[in-house]
Parts: sequence; structure tokens; C-alpha cells
Amino acid sequence: MKWNYWSVIVLLFLLVNEYLSMFLLAVFIGGMEFSDAYIRTFEHSSLKGYFFASAFRTIPYIALALFVIKSNVIQFRSGKIILWILPFALAAFHLFGYWGMQYSLFTSAHTSSTSFLALIFLPIWALILGCIGYPICFFTFKAYRLFNKSS
Repeated sequence: MKWNYWSVIVLLFLLVNEYLSMFLLAVFIGGMEFSDAYIRTFEHSSLKGYFFASAFRTIPYIALALFVIKSNVIQFRSGKIILWILPFALAAFHLFGYWGMQYSLFTSAHTSSTSFLALIFLPIWALILGCIGYPICFFTFKAYRLFNKSS
């Protein structure tokens, strides 16, 4: 794959995290201005905390990178399309997972003491769903193309 693909994966990995989710929640759910949302998002953050959460988030991204390097699905047009969809689906899964984890911080709902575990389990579920979703999408594209050729 070209360098553009790898830069997109790295950019999504670096930017889509629990801090982006908290910032978006502060703006859209909390009704804060951008400056107040920025302060609320990063008032208790640290580089150490970012790297801690990133260590878990790397699991599905590394698996995706290894899959792209080792597989030969790039030969197929449908494989290329799905490989471009997967990083964005992975980032969206993380973003909405972190959104759900932190949603109660900006509402009157009770925050669970175990919500922090989402930092660990979201990447694991992303890996599992990616491993299931890719073959389903790939064979769906293949069946669609086969069906359209025959009719």
C-alpha cells in the first residue's frame, strides 16, 4: 500500500482517542465553548496517561497493519476498498466507544466505577469485530459482483 494509507492509519491512531471524545462531548452534550471544553478535556491529562491508553489502542491497529502487509487481498479491488474502510471503521468504533464511556460525565447519569475498563476492552472488541467484519465485507462484495455479472 502507498504511504498515504499508512499516514491515514497513524493519524487516526494518534487523533481518535478518549480526549477527542471528551472534547466533543463537552462541546455537543455539555454545551461548553471550545476554550472551556479544551480546559475540561485536558485539565487532568498527562502524556503518561495518553501513552497508557495508546498502548491498548495499538492492538487493533497493529493487527490491521500486519494483515495489510501479509495478505494478498490488495490484488482485488474489493479488498482495496475494504482496507480503506477498515481504519475509519476502527477509528469510529473507538470514538463512539469512548463517547459511551464518558457520556455520563456530561449528564446527570451515574458514572460507573468500571467505565475505565473500556480503555482496555474497546480495542479488544475492535480487533474481534474487525476480524469478523473483514471476511463478511469481502465475501459480500464478491457475491455482489458475481450476482451482477450473472444477471
